[in-house]
Amino acid sequence: MAWFGKIILMVSLGLLVIGLQHSFATSSLVISTSKQTYEYGDFLSITFRVSELTDQPIIIHIVDDSGKTSAPINIPISKLNYTIISPFPFYKTNYNPGKYSIDAEYSGVKTSVYFDLIDSDKIAIPTEYKTLVKTWLQGNATDNDYAGLIRELIHANIIKVTNYHDQTTNTIHIPKWFKNNSKWWSDNLISDNDFGLAIQYLINAKIITV
Repeated sequence: MAWFGKIILMVSLGLLVIGLQHSFATSSLVISTSKQTYEYGDFLSITFRVSELTDQPIIIHIVDDSGKTSAPINIPISKLNYTIISPFPFYKTNYNPGKYSIDAEYSGVKTSVYFDLIDSDKIAIPTEYKTLVKTWLQGNATDNDYAGLIRELIHANIIKVTNYHDQTTNTIHIPKWFKNNSKWWSDNLISDNDFGLAIQYLINAKIITV
């Protein structure tokens, strides 16, 4: 019966090897962000680490602290260690401050990572506003159009003006020399924060009225 015991031992070893191979073949997924705390104007950066490459994408959802979930975002990956950076920074017009989670799934494996978005008073102006500024600089938009842009930024709390809502003036005045600042900003020669602070100062000092 010694041969029978050897067969049992060989079968047991074979099953153990198969089990180990199966455990090692199980996909793993780890995700991390470049920061734990972001502020407006920062770009979200996410790194994914997987144990193997499959033909499946990583699927992520971004969830805010109220439970509101983004549409699924498919991330095709070609490396075991893969980093993506959002094409646009955080803006007040599309993200509220608070705690966010990134829920990810890859080949049946799910995991999450968390980050905070804070309002540090850093000014970040959505890029689409530069289109109108360029139009104004070219003479194809009026001061009223430009004033409307500034009012939108104030109403969105991107630019903060003391007691702005108590102002009753209908006068619009934008100094011609301010076009230089606007051109520098539209050409990315000065930051959103510097440009926004200049507008805040000039409105509070009654040099610009909108």
